[in-house]
Amino acid sequence: MVIPAPSASRIVKVAVSMALGAAIIVWVVPRAGGVGWGEIGGAVAALTPWQVVLLTGVWLAGLWVHTLALTAAMPGLSSRRALFLNLTGSSVSNLLPLGGAAGTVANYSMSRAWGFTSSAFARWALVTNIWDTLAKLALPGVALCWLALAGVNGGGVLSKAALVGGALLLMALLAVRLLASGDSGARVLGRAADRLAGLLGRRLPADGGYAEWAVRLRRDSADLIATSWGRLTVGKTAYALFQAGLLWLCLGALGTAPGLEVVFAAFAVERILSMVVITPGATGVVEVGMTGLLVALGTDPVTAAAGVLVYRAITVGLEIPVGGAGLLWWALRRSPSRAALA
Repeated sequence: MVIPAPSASRIVKVAVSMALGAAIIVWVVPRAGGVGWGEIGGAVAALTPWQVVLLTGVWLAGLWVHTLALTAAMPGLSSRRALFLNLTGSSVSNLLPLGGAAGTVANYSMSRAWGFTSSAFARWALVTNIWDTLAKLALPGVALCWLALAGVNGGGVLSKAALVGGALLLMALLAVRLLASGDSGARVLGRAADRLAGLLGRRLPADGGYAEWAVRLRRDSADLIATSWGRLTVGKTAYALFQAGLLWLCLGALGTAPGLEVVFAAFAVERILSMVVITPGATGVVEVGMTGLLVALGTDPVTAAAGVLVYRAITVGLEIPVGGAGLLWWALRRSPSRAALA
């Protein structure tokens, strides 16, 4: 894979978005918790090396469990390579605003070098993103119900997240149902993509544009989902539980962790807000939302702010150097002649 030199405009955009995310964290997170940086820094500094090792180990274990879903979506993909795709793609995505597309391009090059076809990768990207999106949209509603059963008022933030998530979930399910109903549904969505591409001045795929491409992809994906939906669901669910557990451990390591229903509610808000990618990895937006919700639900403000920052530093920040090192290794070992793939 040849990594092109970034343009000056791209560098400026990245710098501005990263500065925006940093500014939100510096100025808004303490206000969301009602605490100062001295208190937050003191709590984080009290973490022991063994606690850091434990938290990092839980993060890695969650990533490994997640490979169950990633390998199910691309038969023949090993768990080791699935982990590599996850880390390297996330590294790019967490560095750039709307970086998911760039991460997908990097993953595409790797999968092609391993012998997978373009259609196999497209199916993998489609299916895994569908499962990711459905899970993110469903979580706020589940969290709100859990809080209600526990006798806790979910507050306005979670209620709004559940309302938005529920509406988007309904739309996503309708789109999935349209795709699953047959070729006609896929062709309708494909024609809409054709029109959008025309408005944007983008070239359409050969052999019928996105309409026929969507039909072919639907047929491949339907067969895959029919045989692998169980592993996809278990892998995604287990991964979410590991991440929610990591958040609970972060809060507990820095103070007194709130009840599991409160932790899960904060995690559900994080999943929804992570889709607001105005900054790389939705940095700043997520931290403010999680901290505000935890404090509103009775969590100690210092514990809430410090715990959220440590959690995000691990789940988002740590992916950048780890995945970046993987990208560098990949780029150095691939000669230009081998990296040029059709």
